[in-house]
Amino acid sequence: MLTDLVSHYLQTVQYYHFLKGHIVMAFKSAASDAIVGESPDRLLRDLTRRRIPDVLPHQAEIMRTYAELRFDLPDVALQLPTGSGKTLVGLLIAEWRRRKYHERVVYLCPTRQLVHQAVEQAQNRYGLSVATFVGSQRDYSPASRTDYKQAERVAITTYSGLFNTNSFFDNADIIILDDAHAAENYIAQHWTLRIERKTHVALHQALCAVLAPHLEAHNLARLRGEWEDIVDRTWVDMLPAPLFQDIKHEFIEILDVHATEKLAYPWSVLREHIDACHMYLSPLEILIRPLLPPTFSHQPFERARQRIYMSATLGVGGDLERLTGRKEIHRLAAPAGWDTQGVGRRLFIFPDMSLTEVNAATLRLNLMKRAGRSVILVPNDAMAEATVKL
Repeated sequence: MLTDLVSHYLQTVQYYHFLKGHIVMAFKSAASDAIVGESPDRLLRDLTRRRIPDVLPHQAEIMRTYAELRFDLPDVALQLPTGSGKTLVGLLIAEWRRRKYHERVVYLCPTRQLVHQAVEQAQNRYGLSVATFVGSQRDYSPASRTDYKQAERVAITTYSGLFNTNSFFDNADIIILDDAHAAENYIAQHWTLRIERKTHVALHQALCAVLAPHLEAHNLARLRGEWEDIVDRTWVDMLPAPLFQDIKHEFIEILDVHATEKLAYPWSVLREHIDACHMYLSPLEILIRPLLPPTFSHQPFERARQRIYMSATLGVGGDLERLTGRKEIHRLAAPAGWDTQGVGRRLFIFPDMSLTEVNAATLRLNLMKRAGRSVILVPNDAMAEATVKL
């Protein structure tokens, strides 16, 4: 017994001398985020890298109203008209939910350009650290992947980044849809088959052959790209639904053979649900898609705890529900007086109403030079060429 006690004592002394020469640290769990306030508007004040002093009163009001909602509401729409600073509101709600509830949050933008714009505002104006996801999944940064999966950063990506057959964001808790009022085509793209006349030549010709007995001669010529004037070139029509159902089996046989490469994925989504689709015709393409996007069948979208729609206008008669494929969306209207505190209101001018044509053109050129970058919309190619020469 005495020998054992001496041995234990010597081991203890040796271990003590070992510890004196080393730094010893206990294993601890990662520190959680600082205490988060009861409303997203308070979060901005804690962002030390921000370049704006605070949120505007109407922004704070709608964020507080949102924070008071029941969190079991699956679909919520926030009306924030253009110029009211909806990007800041959306990003603060996203960051607030990420910090407060440790949720994986995805912020959707219509295009890559708008993704980069939102990221630039988040990082350089608001002091937020976000993760950018654009392009192919194989190009996603490993660090960004990990940050999103562990709810360390909000993910900012395009609509197509979520609405595809193998989305990386298949476990999002919160999905925020920016510019939801203009997102119909971006959402429906996942369920849209476009057969372009110049790109998918053999397939387009085969479908035209099926349609030939059912179209008037001049419409068939338009479909085949044979036109005489601007009316023919801009022609668009929908194949009558009963007719489409009568000849759908011929379309299926042709598409099973020719729908390859980029057409394979949308056709795989639509094939078993062709009864719910419509066919649209134009001189440029044949398009097949459902009347309403079946977002309930897309699990990365459907499984989210909540979907938040940032919209400049909530529409009437269920417009937002129709373009997003949802049955019911809880709406929060824009706060009263938002238009007196906007952060980017637009100015529309009509110089032709008071100036001569020459003076109006001179004014436009001077304004374009001062603005630095401009987009000019004209009705035809001839006017576009004339404008370029100016």
